[in-house]
Amino acid sequence: MKKINILSLALAMGLIMSGCGGKTEGLTLLDNQALISQSFINNEKITNIGDPYLVEENGRYYVTATCDGRGYDIYSCDDLMSWKKEGRIFSSSAKEGWVRSSLWQPQLVIGDDGKYYLYYCGNNDKNSLRIGVAVADTITGPYKDVYDHPLVEFGVATIDPYLFKDDDGKMYLYFSRDCSENIIKGYNTSQIYVIEMADYVTIKEGAKAERLITPEQDWELLNGNFRWNEGPDMLKLDGKYYLFYSGGFYGDSTYSIGYAVSDSPMGPFVKYENNPVIASTDVTSGPGNNSFFLDKTGKELYNCYHTHTIKSIGGGNRKVTVDRCGFRSDGSFYMNGPTTTYQTPVLGSSNFTKLDVAGVSVTDAPADADLSVLTDGETLNSKNESLYEWSADKNDDLSVSFSFSEKTDLNCIYIYGTKDATKTVASFDIIFDEGKITGVSVPVNSEAPTVLYFNNVLTESVKIVPVDYGEASGFALSEVIFYNFADQVE
Repeated sequence: MKKINILSLALAMGLIMSGCGGKTEGLTLLDNQALISQSFINNEKITNIGDPYLVEENGRYYVTATCDGRGYDIYSCDDLMSWKKEGRIFSSSAKEGWVRSSLWQPQLVIGDDGKYYLYYCGNNDKNSLRIGVAVADTITGPYKDVYDHPLVEFGVATIDPYLFKDDDGKMYLYFSRDCSENIIKGYNTSQIYVIEMADYVTIKEGAKAERLITPEQDWELLNGNFRWNEGPDMLKLDGKYYLFYSGGFYGDSTYSIGYAVSDSPMGPFVKYENNPVIASTDVTSGPGNNSFFLDKTGKELYNCYHTHTIKSIGGGNRKVTVDRCGFRSDGSFYMNGPTTTYQTPVLGSSNFTKLDVAGVSVTDAPADADLSVLTDGETLNSKNESLYEWSADKNDDLSVSFSFSEKTDLNCIYIYGTKDATKTVASFDIIFDEGKITGVSVPVNSEAPTVLYFNNVLTESVKIVPVDYGEASGFALSEVIFYNFADQVE
């Protein structure tokens, strides 16, 4: 069960080849092609899908999704990039079972009873959508229906099942009452509900479905007579329940992801005021219907979702997209992306060891300044980055320092800049305990990080100092990440 209680090539090479950042004292910049080859990038290995659901088991990632409407396929890989199709795991039938067509949004659950569960939805004999559950002995199936009837049968169309198991062992099934049979004040409306479960395949006796959220924010009301809150997913942190959902129309650029928060899995939930947390961009369209998972090390949280394979067309042809996400220090949630260029490496699937920063300090920083924004995983690719990135006005003595708990061996740094041209300096220096890199520049509004690769340096701190402001009135960065890369040749 998944839950949290659970590079730009030209730029990177330019730092070495053109001399921008090529001046060093006490160390040498190296060819970073080995780093680039192991950095994560969204490719188009899996297309013509929708609603992807991704899990990790025994060091391998598995994803299934909506595909042809007649069943579900499963893919696997060990690096989130080189996906291989394993085959079909579940199919509808014209005669057997209850589900006939329109198999949409699946969920894979790794049960603590040694079984694997597939929650799904599709049309019954009356062409009305219902939710079912199937079981298998292995993650790649085949899965067989637990019942010859739907798991959820309320006499109305229901879709997008999501099973959540809480810390106390209680289980809850979240789902969407579909807009096809839910007319509210003249609008076809999809709303998210929850019902308590007795176990993986049984609704708790006497349990009643509770409505949790309905379309109400402005971004959810842009599609004429249709309104959607669908595709539920849940994370829990510090006693708070974060219910994620998709709004807008899946076939166009209005499709986006938001979330709501509650103190109870049964609600009431209050929607985040800065929704949506991920939305269409100039180069991508329709991010939505997501699932969360941790990398193999269990340290970094990722978001798997779909975007349109061809932005100008939209529609049902969508592709698997994966990006980093996480919680800010104030409890709000961010999603980086959708990204289309090289990003930070996936831990456990590469030769990188991420180095933990013990503290961050800035000269003349206000007492209430939240410097964790520089190391919390959120980059300028986040929709709300302007609210949370670090920024300071021009100051001749300005510097930002990162400290480690002890002398640390590092040899590469990934740096994300800012979308604000007025806070993009012409160059800065990076100073270690011994040695430094001078004249580093990070372009404004670059989706990809600037990557520096150098011979190993043993240091207890790293200081970044702006030296040439150019036309900038200040200095801003969204994220700085330190690594040790094991394949270095000295």
